[in-house]
Amino acid sequence: MNQTILAISALTAIAPSISLLAQQPVSAPFMVDVISSRAPELLGRPRCDVYVAVPFSLLNFIDLDTGHVAEYTLQTVIRDSAGRKLVDSTYRRTIVEDEIAVTRGSTGSADNAVRRYRLSPGTYRCEFILRDVFGKRDFTVSQKVVVPTFPDSEPSMSSVMLVREVEQRGERYSITPFIGDVLWSKDMQLFAFVDCYVPTGVSRVGLQWTVTAPDDRVLASGIGEPVELRKGSAQAFVPLTLPQRMMPGTFQLRVRLHQWEASGAIDTTRVLAERTRQLIIPRSSSGAVLSDLAKAIRQLIYVADQADIDMINSGTTEADKLAQFDEFWKRLDPTPSTVRNEAFDEFYDRIEQANRRFKSYTEGWLTDMGRVFVIYGEPSQVDRFSTQNGMSVAVRWTYPNNLMLTFEDASGFGDFRLRTPMPAGAKYRYRR
Repeated sequence: MNQTILAISALTAIAPSISLLAQQPVSAPFMVDVISSRAPELLGRPRCDVYVAVPFSLLNFIDLDTGHVAEYTLQTVIRDSAGRKLVDSTYRRTIVEDEIAVTRGSTGSADNAVRRYRLSPGTYRCEFILRDVFGKRDFTVSQKVVVPTFPDSEPSMSSVMLVREVEQRGERYSITPFIGDVLWSKDMQLFAFVDCYVPTGVSRVGLQWTVTAPDDRVLASGIGEPVELRKGSAQAFVPLTLPQRMMPGTFQLRVRLHQWEASGAIDTTRVLAERTRQLIIPRSSSGAVLSDLAKAIRQLIYVADQADIDMINSGTTEADKLAQFDEFWKRLDPTPSTVRNEAFDEFYDRIEQANRRFKSYTEGWLTDMGRVFVIYGEPSQVDRFSTQNGMSVAVRWTYPNNLMLTFEDASGFGDFRLRTPMPAGAKYRYRR
C-alpha cells in the first residue's frame, strides 16, 4: 500500500502537543511519525501513535505461488530520560504483490502500519529496528520525543500531522497521512492537520502557519478557515503552499491557534496554542547543483558519455544547462513514476563520500580510489598488503564477478594510484 493512501476514518484527537526534536535524517531507510494525543479515557495520560511507512524498494521479495512476497519485523524500543526501557514490542508484516516492478519501487509503494502506546509526560528515546526477513538486513531509525502535560484548564493543540487528503464525514474527518518529514516533491498538496482543545470562552478558532528557514526568515505563510468548537474541541486543517525555489535543507513549520473574531479575522495578537515540526527538502537535481552546476556537470564524467556532457554544456544560459542536466538524470531514473530519483541520489552521495574518504592532493572524487568508488560503490572485500619489493603498500578492492582492482601508495603519503586497468567503458549504473 502506498504511504499516501493510508486512510484513517473517524480519527479522534490525534496529537496534543508532542515535539519531535530529532527526526530521522533524509537518508533514513523508512519513515516514522510519532503522534501523541490527549486521551480523556486515559484520565489525561497521553496516547502516542507510531506511524511507519516501509518502502517496497527497501525489502527483498521472493517468488512464491501466491506472488512476490516480502516479510519484515519492526521492533519498537522506548526508553525514558534515565535510560530505562518502558516499551519493547515487535510485530511482523507480510506483503504480497503481483507486479515485480512495484516490488522494486517503480510506483513508490510502501507498507504502512500504526501502533498505539501509552506514555506519561516526559522525554523519551525511541528506536525502531526493521529487519528484512528474506534480505537478512537490519535498518534503524531513532528519534528523541518529548511528551508534555496537557492541563485541562488551558488551551492546547495536537502536534502537527502532515496529510495528503482530507474528507469530511459528519463531524469528523477521514484523512490520508503523509508519513515523515521528507518532502520529495514541493508540488504535492499537503495539509497541516491538528486537534484543537479550548476549555471555555472561545467558540471559533483559526490556524495560522509559517515555514521558516534556519536563519528565521519566513518563506511562506497562510491562514485557514474558521473552525467551530463543539464541547471545547475540534479537528482543524490548513493547506500548505511552499515556495517553488526552496533550496534543500531543514525548515520549521509552525502552526498557531488563534481565536476567530466576530469581525471575520483571527486575533493574531493572542496565541492560544502553538506547535512546530520540521520539513526537509532533500537534495534534488534542481536543488543541490544550483550552487555549483559547473562542477556537477564535470562530475558526470563517471556516468555520462562525452556527447551527453557536451549537450548539457551547449546551453547558452545557466537555466538551459540545468534543464539539460535534469533531462539527463530523468533518463536514468529507475522509478520515473515517483518524485525521487534514486540513481541521482546514489551517484551524488558517492561523490560526497569520495570527497570525505579519499581526499589527497585533489578532491576525493578526482582520485583513483574516488573514481572507482563512484562507479562501483563499496567493494565486497578489501585486502591490504605490501608490494613485492616491500617498498610500498597496496590495497586490492574486490567486487562481484571477480572484478579486482589494485591501488598502490608508491609515495608513502596515502596517494593510492590504480595499478590494474578499469574495464573498458566503465560507468556508474544504478543497481538496487
